Amino acid sequence: MSKKTNPKTEVHEYQAEMQKLLEILVHSLYTEREIFLRELVSNASDAMSKVQLTTLTEGNVLDKDAELQIKITFDENKHKLEIEDSGCGMTKEELVSNLGTIANSGTLKFLQQAQAENKSAENLIGQFGVGFYSVFMVAERVELTTRSWEVDSQAWEWTSSGGGQYEITPAVYNQRGTRVTIFLKEDAKEFCSKWKLESVIKKYSNYLPFPVKVNEETVNQVKAIWTQSKSEVKDDQYIDFFKQISHSTEEPLHYMHFSIDAPIQYYALLYFPESVGNEVVYARESKDIALYAQKVLIQSGNTDLLPSYLRFVQGVVDSEDLPLNVSRESVQKNVLIEKIKGSLSLRVLKELEFLSEQNVEKYEKFWKQYGILLKEGISSDFKNKNRLMDLLRFNSSLSKDDSPDVSLRNYLERMREEQKEIFYVTGASRESILHNPNLEYFKNKGIEVLYLTDQIDDFMVTDMREYDGKTLKNISQGDIDGISDNDISAPETSLSKEEQSDILAFFKSQLKDRVSEVSESKRLVDSPCSLVTPKDGMTVQMEKMMKMMDKKFEGEKRNLEVNMGHPIIQNLSEILQKDKKHPFLKDSIEQLYENSLLIEGLLENPVQVLSRFQSFMESASAYELEKIS
Repeated sequence: MSKKTNPKTEVHEYQAEMQKLLEILVHSLYTEREIFLRELVSNASDAMSKVQLTTLTEGNVLDKDAELQIKITFDENKHKLEIEDSGCGMTKEELVSNLGTIANSGTLKFLQQAQAENKSAENLIGQFGVGFYSVFMVAERVELTTRSWEVDSQAWEWTSSGGGQYEITPAVYNQRGTRVTIFLKEDAKEFCSKWKLESVIKKYSNYLPFPVKVNEETVNQVKAIWTQSKSEVKDDQYIDFFKQISHSTEEPLHYMHFSIDAPIQYYALLYFPESVGNEVVYARESKDIALYAQKVLIQSGNTDLLPSYLRFVQGVVDSEDLPLNVSRESVQKNVLIEKIKGSLSLRVLKELEFLSEQNVEKYEKFWKQYGILLKEGISSDFKNKNRLMDLLRFNSSLSKDDSPDVSLRNYLERMREEQKEIFYVTGASRESILHNPNLEYFKNKGIEVLYLTDQIDDFMVTDMREYDGKTLKNISQGDIDGISDNDISAPETSLSKEEQSDILAFFKSQLKDRVSEVSESKRLVDSPCSLVTPKDGMTVQMEKMMKMMDKKFEGEKRNLEVNMGHPIIQNLSEILQKDKKHPFLKDSIEQLYENSLLIEGLLENPVQVLSRFQSFMESASAYELEKIS
């Protein structure tokens, strides 16, 4: 006798909202139809977790000693797929409640909006308890047979073709649990393949606490090591797992394994890779954290669990507080994710603090690879800004080589008592900075200067402003107030005040509006002159960056500081006093100005200095020849 003529068969109409949901699922196009298997396996796992608890709290439980497992079988000829579990099963009332309605009245509106925006199934499935219905993306018809854990319970069969109704009929099912039989659509025959089923299970359900078997062979054989105690996991297991998730042959630089119970429960196993490519360094977000809910994969590349500047971190986060049916769309709106993000970020930063203090060698390796990303965090993570500043490392004028071995705390400990500011200078490299004339005074006085060589440093310092009450000061800026006035004095010179005034005025008349002003220098020792940035002006590195983005960008005028004690300046002053129209004066000033531009990397056409330089060599060689004649 068919089900339609069976007098015990009950025909139920879906709610209008439910019918619209099924219509969307059945007739819309999706890119991730395999999600249905994740949902059904997750439901089965959830049912077995419930019966585990029931067994502990109830005296009589049907099939109390039954093995907890999920069995998947398929028949290629009949295009049939079965998923069977030994979980808690359902009563008739639970069938109607769970499979006849949608848990949330706002579901339809959400689904219609998602459909209009052409979002994939992964954005739809799992919302508001509709995960089971994802099966109709692949099913012509579904038969679900179930029996509750209660000893005297009746078995029931639920049947639907995803249309406007479903049927419930008493059934014979001699065991506890649920069996879902799926009659696949013609275009979904790929799911009658052992390889396909295994690949989907390994992708989403590899770490379930119960065995998942395909044709009697257990597929999910990998333990979820992140839920184990650290004492139970060996180093080589951590390393093997990293290689598995990163698809790398390298060992990680460092890993951290921990669990949190409050304010939200989660497990985390995170890795700092030995190295990463530019695709990570120049990415916009973190996407190498796999998010699990109760060992079920929710997202293989979550972008919300860590801030962007920690995007080098790889690993797994698993929370039992997240619902099993959470999806990508709901993850973005889930307040629990925000709580995990705050907690996770803090743990990573604390781990880096520990490394920086207890394993200096490893932290130096870390900094060379990822320091630029932490600098990025200074501008984006105000809450952890002070922690990040403590993690910064710099090369400095006291470093023996180009190693980034100086922290801001180190700098403060070495500061002079009267020093008011933390001095730094920007440049393309340590080598180029060492030729910066503005560094001469500080080297002469033994005052430490931090060397900043990354393009991001100008932005970072602007956002830092100060550290522990000490302002950061670029030594290439015009105003230096960081040490006592008695310690800042102009180099000794034989020129009178009037002669100094004359030569400065001549410089200004020759250079005109190419400089904002010309003044006596208090910082130069070995160089005749240098360009400095006006107070609050744009640094050289920033100007170069702006010119890279906009070729028409002209930059701003700089101040020219002149060393009155330098022999070249004193000689030029003497020529000026004797012959104000001597051509050597103008050529020399042009050469000195262009030399300063060249040192700063601002001379747009270095070739232009050659002809003048050759003229100077010609005059000098003639003079030397005359002396020896």
